[in-house]
Amino acid sequence: MIRLNAFFELKDDVRVEQLTAITDELVEKSLQDEGCKGYGLFQSTTSPQVFMFCESWENDECLQKHSNAPHFTAAVPQIGPLTKDGLKIERFER
Repeated sequence: MIRLNAFFELKDDVRVEQLTAITDELVEKSLQDEGCKGYGLFQSTTSPQVFMFCESWENDECLQKHSNAPHFTAAVPQIGPLTKDGLKIERFER
């Protein structure tokens, strides 16, 4: 099992609604991807501009397919410009 946590902070002038307009469909479709064990976007309760994608995958093959899926390749390039320093990804395996 693979767990990815992708942390990012929105720029000060970006509203949460701008982000969720992009990420709602990404989360919904990712949950349907083969081998997806969980996929969600979480907002920090202490720093409201800080977010984390938390996703779990059965194996590398499923993760690779997800990374090439149209819903992923369309959304991620739109998220980057909304952030202060891009996404910082931590990978965990069990």
